[in-house]
Formats: sequence, C-alpha cells, structure tokens
Amino acid sequence: MAALGDAAGTVYALITPGYVFEDGELAAEILVFVLAVALMLGCVALGWRHDRRRAALVAEHGHWLPAPTELDGQVEVDFDVETARLRSLGLRSAGFVLVWLAVLAGVVAGFAALGASADHLLKTGARVTGEVLGVYRHSRGDDTIHVVYPVGYGDYRSSEIVWDSGRQYTEGQPITVVYDRADPARVRTPDETNDDRTWTWVLVIGILAGGSGLVLSVIAAVNWRRRHRAVLATGWRIASVTVVPDYPIRSGRHLPDINVGYRDGTRITLRAATSSHGSVPMKNEPERRAWIGGTDRDMVVLFPHGRRRRPPYAVPAYALNLRTGAETAAAPVPEDPQRTAFVQRRFRRFVLAMAGWYAVLVAAAVVLITLNLRWPLFFVAVVGSLAPIPLAQIYFTRMRAALEED
Repeated sequence: MAALGDAAGTVYALITPGYVFEDGELAAEILVFVLAVALMLGCVALGWRHDRRRAALVAEHGHWLPAPTELDGQVEVDFDVETARLRSLGLRSAGFVLVWLAVLAGVVAGFAALGASADHLLKTGARVTGEVLGVYRHSRGDDTIHVVYPVGYGDYRSSEIVWDSGRQYTEGQPITVVYDRADPARVRTPDETNDDRTWTWVLVIGILAGGSGLVLSVIAAVNWRRRHRAVLATGWRIASVTVVPDYPIRSGRHLPDINVGYRDGTRITLRAATSSHGSVPMKNEPERRAWIGGTDRDMVVLFPHGRRRRPPYAVPAYALNLRTGAETAAAPVPEDPQRTAFVQRRFRRFVLAMAGWYAVLVAAAVVLITLNLRWPLFFVAVVGSLAPIPLAQIYFTRMRAALEED
C-alpha cells in the first residue's frame, strides 16, 4: 500500500507542470518506496517460510479432528454450500480492500486538492503588507498567528493563520499576506499555507480509518481464503460446543474460548479469531450442536444458525491445543517452567524490538519534519504504524509453532 501510494505521489509530482521538488524530497520518496517494497517482500518471505514449516504438521488432520463418520453428514445443512460460503466471505473482505483503497485514494486526492488550492491562491491572490498581532502556541491543536491586513480602500480584516512552517514571528512584525479577492477571509502567507483545518482533520481521520481498514481487510481476506482451503481438505466433523466468553473483564482479556467435544470422546479448545462473525451471541447455549472444520490456525465452527438469523453461521477460530482424550482434557495442565521462561524471553524480545522500531520511527519523523518533507513523512508514519501488525502475527505464530514442536 505504501509503495503504491508513494509511487503514485512521485509520478504525480513528476508530471505536474510547475511542481518543484524540495531539497532531498525525491531521494526521500525513493527511499520510502524501497523500504516499503523491502518490508513487503520480507513479510512474504517470512510467511512462506512459516507455511513450509507448518505444512507437515497441518497435513495430519488427526491432531485437531477425529476421523469422519456417517453422522457428520446426516443433517439438514448443505456442507458444500457452507464450504463455498467461506470463500465468499474471503471475496467480501477482498471487496472491502478495494473500498479502503478508494478511501485512501480520496484522501490523497484531498491533500493534493488542498495543496493545489493553496498554490493557486499564492499565484493569483492579492498581496498586501499586514501586521502580526499575536503569536499563539497551543498545547492542543495547531499553533496560530493572528494578523491584520488591508482590504480594498481603508478597510482592514483580521484573521488567524495556522502556523506550521517553523518560521519565527514576533508581535508587531510586518508580514506579507495573500488573500482571495473574491473572498477576503480566505488568506495565507508565502510561508503558511493555512489549509482549512476542518478538511485537514477529515483527511487525517480518513488516513487512520483507511489504513486500519485496509490492513484488517487484507488480513481477513487472506485468513478466510486459508480457512476455506483448510475446510476443503478436512471436511466437517460434528461436535458439541460451548462458548466461554472472557468474563469478568480482567487484564489480558481475550476473545471467547470455544470448548469442543467430539462424538468419539476427544476434546479440543479453540479460541475465536478476530472477525465480524463473532461467537459471543452463542454464549447462552452450552453443549450446542455444531460442526468443526480446518486445522490449527485455520479452523471454523459452523453453527446450525445464528442468534438472529436462520442460515448456518460460521465463526473463525484457531486451536489452543491439540485434540486430547476426555480424561486428559479434564485434568489441569501443569505449568512447565522452561516453556514459561521461553515465552517470557520471546515476549521481552518482541517488546524491545517494538520499542526500537518506534524509536527509529520517531527519529525519522523528526528528521522529515525538520526538512519539511510532508509526503515522505506521511508514508513513513503510515508504514511505520501499521507494519508491526502483520509482523507481530507472524512472530507469535512462529513462537507457538516452536512450542508445539517441543
């Protein structure tokens, strides 16, 4: 996403007549593009390597599902249709990817329009000499300067201008003001663009919503595709399930656990995955009938119907343990000091890595702000803020795989 956005912005700047790159801007945009592509290739390589390591284990369906029986198919549910519906959920998530891309494209277009409007005012507006009446630094919101300037014959106007250039002003200082002849309240200076603050905040919210939505939609599309392939390989197994929400609220809260009991007496504990298809509405019906499909991280619990809907309802989940006998599952699992130390050590490494990552991100942002490189700053902020999400997912998945191999 960042690589495409950076490339689009650079191409737009290159083909726009009259656009002049600031010192170091083109080099910074090329650097951002290279880093974004390298990060994407690194994530792909880590995911591919992890999938290869897990392939042999996942091929053994017996770790998570019992052998199929005739009872699994003697119901009113059309399993072929429900399996195909998992693919439809993935396609729906892919559709949301396009929607969020359109939102981000609109945000980029909005920022470009604000910049073009400010440049047009600078070129065509009336230039007059005004005076700085006050300089205001706000703990919240944008810093501003209060200026007064002449309009027409003997008429004066005052206005607050957003101060974001870093230039120093003093009270009583003469200042060049550029205003729109048709709308004298629309004003800027040669150094301060004074973009509309309402639209700026709208666009910032669009960046946050679009970036978060895009990442979540991509993850959902990939995960639903993997679940569809896993269920195609394993089929469905009938079971009795109990949804156990993480209540009461406490530290380290997680999504609901799903206790599964198969007809052969074996049991397994799943945990609902993050999705709009949540399992909490099913909490009031313990030991209800359902069907389980998939393996390991890519499992699905299929309920005969949802809380307010009659069609079957699919809940994504992942396994917390391997399938065990009923007596073994009922016994508490003793804590292994070596495993606990391993998890704590890996978690500390992750925290330190994230602290270092954000320290570098803040340092890069400070440098770009000092150089007044707004577009590279935008892409560095987006990439730097969202990159830890897939990296954390890969890291903890690999940690869990290492624990299972031990």
